Amino acid sequence: MKKKFKTLKIVVLSLVLGLVANLAVPVFLNNSSQALGELDVVWDGVADGAPIFVVNNMLPGDTETRNVQANNGGSIARLVSVKGTRTGGIGSDPKLETVLDIVISESGVDLYGGTAGAKTVADFFADSLDDNGIMLSILSGNDSTSYDFTVTFPASAGNDFQAKSVIFDITIGVIVSENIVINEVYYQVDGDHGLDSPVDRGVGAGNVSAIISNNGAGSVNTIVIDIDNRCRIVQTNNSNIINNLGIDINTGGNSAGGNTGGNVDINSGSASANVKIANSVNQNNSAACKKPVQNHEWIELFNPTDEIVSLKNWTITDNSGIVRIIPGNRKLKPGQFALISRDNSTWRFWDEDPIAIKIPLGKQIGDGLDNGGDRLILSDAQGNLIDALSYGDDLSIFNPSVSLVTLGSSFERLVPGFDTNVAADFEERNPPTPGN
Repeated sequence: MKKKFKTLKIVVLSLVLGLVANLAVPVFLNNSSQALGELDVVWDGVADGAPIFVVNNMLPGDTETRNVQANNGGSIARLVSVKGTRTGGIGSDPKLETVLDIVISESGVDLYGGTAGAKTVADFFADSLDDNGIMLSILSGNDSTSYDFTVTFPASAGNDFQAKSVIFDITIGVIVSENIVINEVYYQVDGDHGLDSPVDRGVGAGNVSAIISNNGAGSVNTIVIDIDNRCRIVQTNNSNIINNLGIDINTGGNSAGGNTGGNVDINSGSASANVKIANSVNQNNSAACKKPVQNHEWIELFNPTDEIVSLKNWTITDNSGIVRIIPGNRKLKPGQFALISRDNSTWRFWDEDPIAIKIPLGKQIGDGLDNGGDRLILSDAQGNLIDALSYGDDLSIFNPSVSLVTLGSSFERLVPGFDTNVAADFEERNPPTPGN
């Protein structure tokens, strides 16, 4: 949640207005190629240690522009920012900085002042008081850009500014967090990347019941319950009926007469039949699998700091209140990503950066990341809050929250480690970029 402005370059701008001809002599001092990690800035056409520029006879209406090149030799994008700090000057109110216009542009597009809204050097000082300074633009990895600093002495300026001067530092830097951040979240799982959380697939946590009734003789009944591959239960019911028929006949008391020839009369005794039916017991064969809950959601952490950070016993909590402990003693190097999922089966669907650390939790993140809205809270082993966010209809962290994304998309920070603690730090990413 903490953030810091890391200095890339400090230069000094000295603007002095002459006594007689209303002329100013601005000087950028202390030019040198300084670097921050794999980033550096160079003022165009100026040797190390030489003034950035010296201008004589700057009259009302004159404009002077100097260019600075920013180079990112790393693979991670950076958000470039600038600050201006007044360090000295001569003259009482109205001070010189209140009349000088300033414009900072990139590739002909005004980023500060000009068409982006008129600004004076005094405004530049005031806006620079923000912790993040004045944000300029995102510089992609292995890329470079240049910024033009233009100062104008307006034609309308009068003699009130004679014999006045202003001296200030210009600091060009990048905005990074001072702690591990939740960098990217993938919760809208599409069919090409596995299965969404059971809740979002409409699979409840209750029991499933099936009843077989009115079986006929010799019937075989099969029930297959297939809950989106969450678990497969098969039950087979075999009903076999066996009838055994036994007959007993008693013809006791029989007599016969006239059996010497001719007609014979036979008188039989009584007869009886006994029928016995035996049914075999119905046999039920069942098999219940123990296949685990399938969920291919994931989140990405990023270490923007200069230190190796141990994630041992760190926790992740969602809006269900279920706390998941990061297992083992994973250590995240400076500039490294960590990918957290239920298990490593998630990564058969992705071509993630192999340098990223994969952390299987063994269980899904919380009760699954809700498609309508959820929150994520990252805490260290002592329970200290490290980072948090919310999206969709969950306004507990950000209000407004991060906007919902479309199926198959993620949301990700504008640049890795960029953290101003607002939803605007994130944007929808399609395709997602796990591990980079």
